[in-house]
Amino acid sequence: MNMTFEQIYNQMAWTRKPEKVEAKGGVIAVTTKPHTDLWQRTYYHFRNDNAPVLQMKTNERFFSFVVKTDFSQSHHCDVSGL
Repeated sequence: MNMTFEQIYNQMAWTRKPEKVEAKGGVIAVTTKPHTDLWQRTYYHFRNDNAPVLQMKTNERFFSFVVKTDFSQSHHCDVSGL
């Protein structure tokens, strides 16, 4: 069954919504709030679990997607990840 982008996006759910999200034309553009992170159990005991997460259940065994990041480091250890 082929689904449209809108149908797929409507099946997704946010855990902690981002500062800004735009979904159109087959693209989901996400802008996160400052100081959000998903780091766990670092050697210096830093833990943070407040970044946005977009999730979807699927019965597909294999799937793929393309990600493009636009990131400007402004502080030491700033990172962007998926």
